[in-house]
Amino acid sequence: MTCPLCISRNENIIYKDSFLRVILVDEIPGYIRIITQRHIKELSDLNDEEAIKITLIIKKIEKVMIEVLNPDKINIASLGNIVPHLHFHLIPRYKNDPWWPEATFCEKKREFNYPTSNLEELKQRIKDIF
Repeated sequence: MTCPLCISRNENIIYKDSFLRVILVDEIPGYIRIITQRHIKELSDLNDEEAIKITLIIKKIEKVMIEVLNPDKINIASLGNIVPHLHFHLIPRYKNDPWWPEATFCEKKREFNYPTSNLEELKQRIKDIF
C-alpha cells in the first residue's frame, strides 16, 4: 500500500522544501498540517537538528495562527494511527465550534461559521516564516 502522505495530491500547499511541506486543510478554515517529506513514523526518527527545526516551525505557525485567527485555543496533534507518516495538525479552536470542548474527530454538537476572511493573510504570514 502506498502512503497517502508521501505524495502531495490536491493539497493547498503554503510552503514546501526537501524536509517538509505545510498545507492548509480544507476541512476546517485555518487548519494547518505539517508533513515530513521523508516517510518516517515517529518524531524520534528525526535527527536532533530536524526535531528542533520542526518544533520551532510548529511554534512559529501556532503564534501566527493566534495573531491572525484569534482562536480560543490551538490544538496540536500528531497521531498517525491510520497513516503512520510523521505529520502534525494545528487546528484553531473556538468555544462555539462544532466540537468544543471535544476533539475535532468527535461528533459535531452544533453548527459554526468559521471566520474565513483572514486565510490569505494566514498563508502569507506562514510563508514569511520561511
